Amino acid sequence: MFVFGISAAVAGIVIFHIALGMTLCANATTRVPLGRGAQITPGRSIALRAVGAGLIVLGGALVSTAGWHWTIMVVLAGPVAALVALTLHNRHVSRGSSST
Repeated sequence: MFVFGISAAVAGIVIFHIALGMTLCANATTRVPLGRGAQITPGRSIALRAVGAGLIVLGGALVSTAGWHWTIMVVLAGPVAALVALTLHNRHVSRGSSST
């Protein structure tokens, strides 16, 4: 179950980040706020985020049998990477708009 849980969580994180990439591409010239939705949200990205979040939760639940620390690592891995991606995107957009 542990290996299946890790696999489900990794697949969920990958799917979630594919959806995030779609949103960032759709908003290539605008900042994406961290606390609320983007100006343009592709329809498929919402469904992908839902599937990704479900797989992350499933993976977290399955690895919880091996210890609570695995659950925390699985649950934090995706959002921390998403926060980094959003921050880098917003920094890139800010630098691009200030140089023109």
